[in-house]
Amino acid sequence: MTVLESQAREQVLQAAARLTGEGLIERTWGNISVRVSDTQFLITPSGLAYETMREDQLVLVNIADCSYEGPVKPSSEKGIHADAYRLRPDVNFVIHTHQYWASIAGITGTALTGFIHPALGKRVPCAAYGLPGTKMLRKAVSAEMEAWPDCRAFLMRHHGALCLGGDMEDAFAAARALEEVCEERVLGEMEEQRPIPVPRKLGSSRRRGDTFLMAQRGESRRYPIGDDALPLAAALHGAAYRAGDFRYIVHETSPEVLAVCAGGCRLRPYLDDLAQIAGADILCVPPAPRRVREALRGRNAVLIQGMGALCAGKSESDAAAVRALLRKGCAARLYASQAPNCRPLSAADAHLQRLIYCQSYERKKDQC
Repeated sequence: MTVLESQAREQVLQAAARLTGEGLIERTWGNISVRVSDTQFLITPSGLAYETMREDQLVLVNIADCSYEGPVKPSSEKGIHADAYRLRPDVNFVIHTHQYWASIAGITGTALTGFIHPALGKRVPCAAYGLPGTKMLRKAVSAEMEAWPDCRAFLMRHHGALCLGGDMEDAFAAARALEEVCEERVLGEMEEQRPIPVPRKLGSSRRRGDTFLMAQRGESRRYPIGDDALPLAAALHGAAYRAGDFRYIVHETSPEVLAVCAGGCRLRPYLDDLAQIAGADILCVPPAPRRVREALRGRNAVLIQGMGALCAGKSESDAAAVRALLRKGCAARLYASQAPNCRPLSAADAHLQRLIYCQSYERKKDQC
């Protein structure tokens, strides 16, 4: 297939809007590409937000050696896209997602079999784990694409999914079908969680200098930062602001988060996006300002026993992304507890990914 480069750029931006709108990606995680000729493809850049991405920031990459021209760096997963186009002449559109249910299903490292879906076929292979952007991950995904040349979707252990299509609509159909299949599979294998009473809302807040404006139960009130004698909810927010360079804090009480809180143990990430944006581990502490402040140092989320979690960020969208990824990460933890031989990321890998994100991708996002 040959696509005019101008049309390809329009398609990638359209796909980026659809991926974020449908909740298949968060922030800069995931990537999109389209084949423009037998020798080149166009791909999203590294570390730039999809909401503000421009056509001139998309990168033209050579399939043979992943070389490119210009100052904008392409996605670190360009090699996986290149292999898809090299190995599969029928593929003209590729999306790498971090969609909720497929990401959770992939933590076991096993393929999905035993079903038939028109958009997927009879199997969804699972590539072995590798750090994002590395030769190890590229080799693992390439091996699965070579072994299963008719498959349209691939799980990537601890990382997300890869969906292939003859065109954009075909790739999106595979992504949606994969999510449906994975949701059915994961929920079918999990024991039903006992209902947990929803705790009182701790509200959300926004920092303004040495104070923060907190919204709770339909009312807003301003409090000073640093006073642990405030009402509990306000004291916890104030303690959180003292832990890092945060501007927004939101309270999360989804059933998944409450279930993990009930265990009282720290959350070790099973998904690399949680490790990157929230922390190499998420501590679970009593509802005490000092403990919350200590638990948030070097992290963007803290589990509070019996109360859910506080999610913090430098912007409202940052805090919302932490919230979404924490919910997915807690669901992965619950699924892993019932799956044999399912382990979280190693401490070394989790800390390395957090470090790379904070020093590279987060800094790049702030400059955009």
